[in-house]
Amino acid sequence: MRWPWLGLLVVVIGCASTPRETEPFRVVEVPIQLIGNIVFVAATVNEGRSSALLIVDTGADWTILTPRLLSRLGIVVPADARKRKIRLIGGQTLDVPFVKIATIRVGEATMKDREVGVYEIDPEAPVIDGLLGGDFLQRFRVTLDRTAKQMRLAPLAR
Repeated sequence: MRWPWLGLLVVVIGCASTPRETEPFRVVEVPIQLIGNIVFVAATVNEGRSSALLIVDTGADWTILTPRLLSRLGIVVPADARKRKIRLIGGQTLDVPFVKIATIRVGEATMKDREVGVYEIDPEAPVIDGLLGGDFLQRFRVTLDRTAKQMRLAPLAR
């Protein structure tokens, strides 16, 4: 055999290239919409059962979905749902219930089996289904290209 190490290299490369379930293995680029300084992105929730328009909020710790979206998904927030404090713009804090969501997908980037907050982001804007927060975005180097109207998600080395 001319290159005896080739078989080992193929096995090692095959093992190394398997992506984690919740992380994409390559850069993902997704279209964004801009309204003033607010960046919106389309997402699918729970394996495509519902599409959602989310605000990209790089300063938020958690992804938040509206009660309307959860209603479309058939998810009821239990009365005893675990609550966490979230801080709103302006410094106000609220106790918000959290529920488990099977998936949130933005392009090919997916977050699985995570808890998200439930809160009405803007009652006067029923088209907004929530915000995409740090629990999703912190796994990536996020680049917002306003000219090209794209968000680039480059996985961080773990």
